[in-house]
Amino acid sequence: MLLLVTGGAGFIGSNFVKHKLENTDDKIIVLDALTYAGVLDNLKPYLNGSNILVPKDQNDLIKVKKRIGKEISYSIDESNELKRLESKLNGFKVNYLESKALKERIKEILKSNRLVFVVGNIIDSELDESLTGLSDVVVHFAAESHVDRSIFSADAFIKTNVYGTYSLLEAARSAHIQKFIHISTDEVYGQASDTPFKETDPLNPRNPYSSTKAAADRMVYAYFQTYNVPVVIARPSNNFGSFQYPEKLIPVMTINALRDESLPVYGDGRQRRDWLYVQDTARAIDLLIEKGRIGEAYNVSGNNEKENIFIVNRILEITQKPETLIKYVKDRPGHDLRYMIDDTKIKSLGWVQDRNFEKQFEDTVRWYMENEDWWEKILKIDEEYKFFMKAWYEKR
Repeated sequence: MLLLVTGGAGFIGSNFVKHKLENTDDKIIVLDALTYAGVLDNLKPYLNGSNILVPKDQNDLIKVKKRIGKEISYSIDESNELKRLESKLNGFKVNYLESKALKERIKEILKSNRLVFVVGNIIDSELDESLTGLSDVVVHFAAESHVDRSIFSADAFIKTNVYGTYSLLEAARSAHIQKFIHISTDEVYGQASDTPFKETDPLNPRNPYSSTKAAADRMVYAYFQTYNVPVVIARPSNNFGSFQYPEKLIPVMTINALRDESLPVYGDGRQRRDWLYVQDTARAIDLLIEKGRIGEAYNVSGNNEKENIFIVNRILEITQKPETLIKYVKDRPGHDLRYMIDDTKIKSLGWVQDRNFEKQFEDTVRWYMENEDWWEKILKIDEEYKFFMKAWYEKR
């Protein structure tokens, strides 16, 4: 089987790719734009001098400023994007080629490799069409995923999560794929009370990130209903594990603790999240590829509901750092206090989540403790990350 995995250099995507390469004979095309959270090092053992491809001519969405009654003109400043890509590709041998040669080059590489990595964005419809046309299954992870960033600026979230998903679905309409697995999130349901959400419950997102994911979720379902695209929707809870970008709760708190910096906790820290180990997410998606019913959505729960302050305190215990590092800061707007989902439906397919949370959690924290080179490289070269963290937290 040949899979197209979008966002395969990100946290969940890269863990899924590694799961497939290590446990199946499937071949994979990764499509990733290497925006700030895409990290080639996540797949380094599987990348060589021949299987990283960069199409020279790519399409993007641009803003055109119009002046009525005058000639329409615009300019694009590509310097920031080119600088980011240069830093992301540094240390890797890459192959630049014309887009028209992409499909044949991929076919050639897959004769001797199980992975091809294509640097490109899902908003590029021509690129989407080329890659879906080669694939048996599409697994769509690519998304902007950080709530705080979406509150700070929602533009990229709408562009990638909504338009990017639409572009990929359009490509899937004309491709002969077996399944289109869309990775949604439990956050599309909005804030939970005491009753876990079922797949049939209405979606009620309360922040820009989750609203764009809900829009993509429903767009995917509409393409099943309208065009018979063979979609399956996965709605996992909060993922944790190694290789998570250092902005989410567990990595940012662990890294700050290791650097003896303050640990910013929103409000009273009593917000509750259901934690799902990322490798279990990979297994669940694999199960949905095999057994998921076309046109259906499936909740994937970790069944490990914990308060944020509990997570922070355990990180301090594991890293042997003092509680005085905790700094309670102003809560973020529209902060959902609780997420909780019912995973009965996926369990009926044979899904079992039986890992010990405490062990997986401690292993995750220790991974960041033992892999400083991985996150220090990001902190050193990612100017966008440094700008956001400073701008977001300095006034809290």
